[in-house]
Amino acid sequence: MNLKKRLVLALLAMIVVLSGCSSNVGSGGGGSSEEHSGQDGKTIEIAMMSANPYLDEAIKQYKKIRPDVHIEIKAYKATPQIEENTSSEPLTKADVEKYVQTVSTQLMSGKGADIIVMNELPKDKYVAKNMLVNFYDLMDQDSDFDRNQYYQNIFKSSQNGDGLYAMPFSFVLDAFSGNKDLLEQANIEINDRTWTWDDLKGALKQLKEKAGEDYVGFVNLFPVQLLSEYIEANYDKLIDQGQANFDSDLFRGMMKQIKSMYDEGVLSTEFSSDYSKSLFNNANLLDPITGLAQVLDPKVNIYQKPTVNGQYSGTPFKSYFTLGMNSKSKVQEEAWNFIKFMLSEEMQSSPMVGGFAMHKGVVEKQLKDAKKQAVEGTLTGQKFDANTVESKIQELHKLIDGTGKNLSSDFKVVSIAVEEFDSYMSGQKSVEDVSKLIQNRVNTYINE
Repeated sequence: MNLKKRLVLALLAMIVVLSGCSSNVGSGGGGSSEEHSGQDGKTIEIAMMSANPYLDEAIKQYKKIRPDVHIEIKAYKATPQIEENTSSEPLTKADVEKYVQTVSTQLMSGKGADIIVMNELPKDKYVAKNMLVNFYDLMDQDSDFDRNQYYQNIFKSSQNGDGLYAMPFSFVLDAFSGNKDLLEQANIEINDRTWTWDDLKGALKQLKEKAGEDYVGFVNLFPVQLLSEYIEANYDKLIDQGQANFDSDLFRGMMKQIKSMYDEGVLSTEFSSDYSKSLFNNANLLDPITGLAQVLDPKVNIYQKPTVNGQYSGTPFKSYFTLGMNSKSKVQEEAWNFIKFMLSEEMQSSPMVGGFAMHKGVVEKQLKDAKKQAVEGTLTGQKFDANTVESKIQELHKLIDGTGKNLSSDFKVVSIAVEEFDSYMSGQKSVEDVSKLIQNRVNTYINE
């Protein structure tokens, strides 16, 4: 399989994980029945916003070894099966809000599904109210589960306090790619362990001075996207121990910084398809195969993203599919056995995982296969010597082993900030007024 096709499949897997794409979801109406699922000890109920291909495949395979266990899916938005060269209807903000509200109401009442797809849900609120099971407790009680087979740094960075309440099954490394030719032309040097967004802004100004006014830092990076990235990267500072911190110099500084970059033209709100005019691009390392191809690309450098204060805290990553377990579930043992199966080497090897698998052995095998392709010239169309490939694999290992920032946030909190941010960008309201408004709305939401 060539790299272009593999990259498309990797991206499709990510989109599928986020949007849902299977018809194997029952009614799609959502919600638990009045009686909690699994009271016969053989039924596991799973709540999700829309169907997930990795979960679908796991259920199919699990039935082969445990035909006595029935797994019932409650999807809150049924979406049609994806066919080749077609796409499913995307999820809307209203869809997400409905899912969050429905699941939250059920958990608050002591009901709800046994297993819950946690992405977009307010995990912090659930943990504070003891609604979720700590997976570390289940691991410690299970002599058959070996944590050493998994990336424990990803587990650690996914914790709430000392507990793991949302199980990641894969992850994607978050990074920038820099155009080598433009970096050399503008004589720009970057230390991505210490650089800030102000440093990036300075680099972009230098680019315009050296290369011309029609060059930009990024193409198709819009203000609300950048604000969302700022919030994700600093979420632990903006929501601290259940209290909002948006009415602060920290957040006002973020908003001012974003506005200045667009006002001064180093970033553009215009859509463009000319990536050759862009100094940087988002370069999420999607999986071992495409990740190795990206770091081997002689035309780009891979960088850690800048921070607000220049304090490096590890490679940022995202996990697009996580599961939580209802603390009121009557079938916790059965639910854990299924989740453990999803973490098995067999299931983690599935192409539907959509990212770097949590199982280290699976990643090692995929990197070994990718190295062979790179040496033979079938990975990118260019042959590389084995030593060069091995050095790039070690770069990937360094990024993986150095993960420290889980880019997760509460969907509702980000939505509130994005909604109010536009009035500052357009000049309708001051930065102080907007920060206070966001602060009040987020605190109201947190305290609901």
